[in-house]
Amino acid sequence: MTQTGNEKFLADAWRTRDALYQELFGPHTYCLPKLYAPPAAPAPGFALAVDGHPSEGTFASAMSQQKITVLSYAPAENRPYWMYLTAGLSNPWFQDHPDEVSGFGCELMIKCNKDSRWPVRMLKRLSYYILSYSGTLSPGVILSMESPLTVNNKASLNNIFVWYADEAPDCWYQLPSGGFGIFCTIGITEDECRFAESIDEYGTWCIQQVLRQTGTAQVTDPERSSVMEKEGIGSILQSVRAYAENFRLISH
Repeated sequence: MTQTGNEKFLADAWRTRDALYQELFGPHTYCLPKLYAPPAAPAPGFALAVDGHPSEGTFASAMSQQKITVLSYAPAENRPYWMYLTAGLSNPWFQDHPDEVSGFGCELMIKCNKDSRWPVRMLKRLSYYILSYSGTLSPGVILSMESPLTVNNKASLNNIFVWYADEAPDCWYQLPSGGFGIFCTIGITEDECRFAESIDEYGTWCIQQVLRQTGTAQVTDPERSSVMEKEGIGSILQSVRAYAENFRLISH
């Protein structure tokens, strides 16, 4: 059976992204759902409405066709943690020709210290958010999840922020259908979130620096305590805030 033009467009974008993932991260350990293959042409539910936005039923259609996959990567020599990554948000869902941005323009990542199912559920939840609102998530965004990231009673992280993934240094990558970014979603506590929101323009950069300097970096441990409780945190916060303020003054 020969592919239609649209099917080939989708498949070419999928294969290019898959090759990029293997180059950047190596082979994945497993994926959920288990079906991971180039997508077929969009179902009728993917038709665009008159205003150019996806029609109703987009997410249901996407998930029923298993087009949003979460790939899991076990720890490696240069990656001492598990990594989970979406594959499908950058599919050219509503395109029939190359554009500046492919699909929703992003793929999302979560890192954690042990193999777990909560990152898969969280990435599916964030995918639902993107598909439902026909938007994207990009570095600098902070989201309140309104409940802890896991059902564990010890979990204290109920917010996330989005930042550039350390493992994807070029930040922006090209598919035959357009560009997309590989972004990391990182869990933070309520008081860490308040610190980030208290800094104009560079709050997410600041909390990322604080997490790096306190040993958390981009790995999310839902059971960790707030870095605001660490000894000497005051001087770290002051230093990071001062750096951001000086940069703001220089850049303006």
